[in-house]
Amino acid sequence: MATHTRRFAAPSPADRNFARDSARRLAPSLDGASGSVRLYVDGPNAPTESVTVPTAAFALLIKILQEMAKGNAVDVLNYEDEVTTGQMARLLNVSAPYAIKMLDDGKIQGRLVGTHRRARLVDVLAYRDEQYTARQAVLDHMSDMDQELGLI
Repeated sequence: MATHTRRFAAPSPADRNFARDSARRLAPSLDGASGSVRLYVDGPNAPTESVTVPTAAFALLIKILQEMAKGNAVDVLNYEDEVTTGQMARLLNVSAPYAIKMLDDGKIQGRLVGTHRRARLVDVLAYRDEQYTARQAVLDHMSDMDQELGLI
């Protein structure tokens, strides 16, 4: 289950600019990084020595900064977290009633918590990816047909 329920506010204009500059300066550090990256932290309670973090975590930090630079609020979720039907609807770009119907029809596995439905985030994202792949295949097929018919 999700470990928090708080809402994250969009970054202020000053934070957006700061995040944009930070992401721009840090991104080149990923080139050639293999396995880990060494960070030096400056702050009142910072360690005196460098800290080594996995490259994947450093890449995630850069992605967070890039999203903040766009003005997006960012939250990090565990794949095992559960999402509400409202969160599921936002992830799939559907209405909340349709998300409920998807759970009731078994398109995505879910469970009841009292009277509320929940789905595992990993299942929702897998469904989203499957639907994206299927849509892309149809679009590719339509494009091929257009080319065969000389329409494009």
